[in-house]
Amino acid sequence: MTIETGSDGTPGRAPTSGSGGGLRERKKRDTSERIFEVATRLFAEHGYSHVTTQQIAEVAEVGTGTLFRYIGSKAELLVKVMNERLRLGTEQGIELARQGASPTDAILAMLAPLGTESLAHPENTIVYQRETLFGSGPHRDLAAQRLSQVEDAIRAVLQLHTDRGVGLRTADLADVAHVIYATVYMDLVRVGVGRASVADLPERIRHSISFLVENLVPNPA
Repeated sequence: MTIETGSDGTPGRAPTSGSGGGLRERKKRDTSERIFEVATRLFAEHGYSHVTTQQIAEVAEVGTGTLFRYIGSKAELLVKVMNERLRLGTEQGIELARQGASPTDAILAMLAPLGTESLAHPENTIVYQRETLFGSGPHRDLAAQRLSQVEDAIRAVLQLHTDRGVGLRTADLADVAHVIYATVYMDLVRVGVGRASVADLPERIRHSISFLVENLVPNPA
């Protein structure tokens, strides 16, 4: 038994047969959603290392055995939580770009979940990135897929900025999007390992994105 997820690894509703889907399936779905909501709150409040699976189980009102049947591991659960936060950030960034926001503001909104986690609990971001790079199993693949989608969304924001094709080619914009994400990633890592100030992180990320956009992406004609 696993958490019901969508194609990107975020919680979703499983297909059901019949109008109600059956009491058993509804109970499984409700338990999955409750575990996810509790984990999201506890990771945000206390940080990854200060949250135990026992604590998640108690607050979610399930047994630890049941918890592990749903989540696999604590790291996997954090990946699912961060995937969902990045999905929401990506949607917000794209919408801001469509409304005419600057690429810097739109990309900042998109990456806000990573920045927010680094400000409150740097380890949450570090664990997420570690699982993406060095983890194993399906949760690592889902995290890598989500980050790839973030880069695609950054490219889409840049494409909107260049007036739907005026300026750089789409292939070039994909390279720029990759550079932007990689640079912000290093800004986050430096904070996570204590090589840069947490307080300086928001301005550091804004400067990195703004500098790269201004120097690598032409203004619309």
